[in-house]
Amino acid sequence: MNISGSGYIPAGEYNENISISGSGKINGNLRCLSISCSGSTKSEGSVFCNGDFKCSSSAHLKKELHAKNITTSGSLRVEDNIFCENIVRVAGGMVCKGKLKSGSVSCAGSIEISGDLEAEEFKSAGKLICGGLLNAEKISISLDGTSGSVGSIGGSEIKIYWDPKKPRSKKLGRMPLFSKLVNEGTGCFVVEEQIEGDMVAIECVKTPKVVGRVVAIGADCEIDLVQYTEEIEVHPDAKVGKIEKI
Repeated sequence: MNISGSGYIPAGEYNENISISGSGKINGNLRCLSISCSGSTKSEGSVFCNGDFKCSSSAHLKKELHAKNITTSGSLRVEDNIFCENIVRVAGGMVCKGKLKSGSVSCAGSIEISGDLEAEEFKSAGKLICGGLLNAEKISISLDGTSGSVGSIGGSEIKIYWDPKKPRSKKLGRMPLFSKLVNEGTGCFVVEEQIEGDMVAIECVKTPKVVGRVVAIGADCEIDLVQYTEEIEVHPDAKVGKIEKI
């Protein structure tokens, strides 16, 4: 099914691929093999893709989006939850007014989630806003000064660091443990509640509490309480209210 001008797709189940390169409207709940949007797409119901959902222009869904893989290099807005079996790739902008659950998430553009974000692996090198809990086994957030905020973070391996390709008013000093844990080149990122993980390496982060087994607090951090069980490193330029070994 192809729309190259202006048209609409009735609600129902379609055992086929759908391509919208003009202006297309989906009137209700839709189930199909895949969807490719290179024009303007609007959906009044939920969308279920057995395969890929691709957006290279503008798509606005008023209910849930389910797909095996989701890729957007344009603007994707979903007013409900997003469920993705494998990977979500964001090179443009994505807004989800519910929760996002995926196998993995990779963002090089802008991603805004009103609820929780759950994945096995999460990588962000763009703007990130998450109103709830960001929960993943591996979390890597590269900051560039416009990276936003998160409600709280939980995971096994958590890295939050300044993108070495982005200029700063002053150079960040790196300490040995932090450099070892991050193992990557080198505006404050706000975590409203706490960061809790097995291994935590952060810089340029403001949060009330950090808890971890091995913790490295880099430069330009503002933290009220840090709790650790095995090893800790704190940069001289970090502001930490209290450190406890637990």
